[in-house]
Amino acid sequence: MPAGLLAIIFLFFLLILWPFIFIDLMLLALYKLGISPLMGLVIVLAIIIGSFINIPIKRYPIIHPKSPNTRMVFGLTPWLSPRVIKRDELIIAVNVGGCVVPLLLTLYLLVPLLIASTVVISIIAIIINVALCYRISELKPGIGILMPAFYPGVIAALSGWLLYPENPSAIAFCSGVLGPLIGADVLRLNQVVKLGGGSVSIGGAGTFDGIVISAFIALLLS
Repeated sequence: MPAGLLAIIFLFFLLILWPFIFIDLMLLALYKLGISPLMGLVIVLAIIIGSFINIPIKRYPIIHPKSPNTRMVFGLTPWLSPRVIKRDELIIAVNVGGCVVPLLLTLYLLVPLLIASTVVISIIAIIINVALCYRISELKPGIGILMPAFYPGVIAALSGWLLYPENPSAIAFCSGVLGPLIGADVLRLNQVVKLGGGSVSIGGAGTFDGIVISAFIALLLS
């Protein structure tokens, strides 16, 4: 067998099996929330399929005034030349798989937590992760909001274990979703608007967005 061929074959099969391994890890994480394998599969498929769908929720008109490139003739041309105005638009959208589905599941889990004795614990865990995500995220013009993928999930899991060790999974998941969503996306929205036209999708990376990765890492570790 030629040198390196075995490694290429192994890599090929790994690439084929990786989506199934990833889905199995997501099902295992959801099972920790008490979600049945069938319902978990529905949620995972909704995240994967929904990652291709972006829903526009807000449009910001952007006006870029520009001074005309004119030559002065007898000192009158700059006053006689019209001011050039370029109109543009910024579209804010939400990704179904990367934002809407995790958020709906979070709301489903959060309601019991907020009406029980765990309300203070839940709020503290969420605030901790929101503050962390705001601190470690940054806006890169032309790229978007960047944030290390694993930190929010680890912090969310630790918050769940330390604040409510009896049942940390639900708190960890909610904190893992709302931390990146609020801290990295919502609180930096004004900075995004100032960049100008184009489109921005919250949770736009879909299955591999920071919101989804953070939530499922938090579940697997909790």
